Amino acid sequence: MPITATLHRDGRTIVKGTNSIVLAAGGQGLYLVITFPELRKVEQLLHVEFTTNPKVWITAASHPQDKNYSGNTVGISMYLNPAAGTTLMVEAISTGF
Repeated sequence: MPITATLHRDGRTIVKGTNSIVLAAGGQGLYLVITFPELRKVEQLLHVEFTTNPKVWITAASHPQDKNYSGNTVGISMYLNPAAGTTLMVEAISTGF
């Protein structure tokens, strides 16, 4: 994963992390984990984007319900009602050091 930018004044870094999972059918609570190997500690998520294959309508109720930061990983919980075999891909941009 490439480093997007380094902030020279304080040494923080902006990086992109990705993850994907294949979902089972029916409504389910999900817990996704995104790791940012370039960082020792995630300070804040700047942007999170979800895509699915095949396309699934993601409503406001599906958006992340909770985020948990631990070291260089971020856990995101959400609820989604996909068809069986749908792949959920998440891309996130974060700051940290």
